[in-house]
Amino acid sequence: MSVRTRRADIQPARGTTMTDDAPLILCCEDEPQLLRDICEEVQGAGYRVIAARNGAELLAHLEHSTPDLILCDIMMPGIDGYGVLARLRRDHPHLAHVPLVFLSALSMTEAVVQGKRLGADDYLTKPINYDLLISTIEARLRQSCEARSALRQSAVLGRHLFESLSVGLLVFTPNGQMTQANASARAVMGSAAERIADRLAEPVRRVGARAEAGHEDSLSLMLDDTTNQMAQIHGCPPDPSTDDPCMVIVFLSDSSTRGLLSMAALRELFGLTPTEARVVRNLARGLRPEEISQKLGVAQTTIAFHLRNVFAKTKTHRQAQLVALAHTLPLRDPARTLPGG
Repeated sequence: MSVRTRRADIQPARGTTMTDDAPLILCCEDEPQLLRDICEEVQGAGYRVIAARNGAELLAHLEHSTPDLILCDIMMPGIDGYGVLARLRRDHPHLAHVPLVFLSALSMTEAVVQGKRLGADDYLTKPINYDLLISTIEARLRQSCEARSALRQSAVLGRHLFESLSVGLLVFTPNGQMTQANASARAVMGSAAERIADRLAEPVRRVGARAEAGHEDSLSLMLDDTTNQMAQIHGCPPDPSTDDPCMVIVFLSDSSTRGLLSMAALRELFGLTPTEARVVRNLARGLRPEEISQKLGVAQTTIAFHLRNVFAKTKTHRQAQLVALAHTLPLRDPARTLPGG
């Protein structure tokens, strides 16, 4: 049993007036009297409170409530605190920003380390010091608010950059549903948007299935053999550390409207040798392999050898794909450029 160490002459930092927009604290403790004490102290500090008597009740509350912070005992029958935290992070990724503070009589280092590894934000031992409890709630809520503000700013910046990219960018779910398209992509697709979407559907689903299995594959695709439009399809597996979902990103390019990547950019992006980069750039300028052979002073068989290496490194299959690829990404070239491009 924890003792109430909060002194009566100390006023709550937030005052005792609770408003409808006050932060909501979800308190979980299997000891009834201690749960009442915690809820009383937290309410007295001006917060709204939801009480849960065990881990199952806590998880049930999450189905219809969004707390601003969770206080949770560790040693409970049924689903213990560790189980609650694991399910919270697994089943409720939209609550990743919600701080969780463990309450426990376990003061061993191993217990603290286990909680931290699972993603607990803080750890308070019993008997509970209520002054420390309230100050911990205040500090964690303040940090959470600052983090959400930073995320909102990043989201605004991300949307601006997404629309400002000069390369067309499409975002798909793994099953082939398009969720985003920036202005450049809409311009590239134009009136052929439906046809291009149909052309992309099967390869996007194929790459998406591989991404769901944890494979980061890429695929190059000519959208139309009679045009210069090309798609670079990239699978992005889910990232548990950041809660990023699985997705497929497609870069659209039209070589008639793109600048040519420099020697340095080709080498940095695809690991090409200087000669391989020269071959790609000369192809993009419209030279045939035999003309490149004459220009570089090497045999045509050598050019064919370089092309095979380039196809493997860029994951393309035809010269037309290489030409489109050389015009695809509007990246800043490295400061040091190589001669002979």
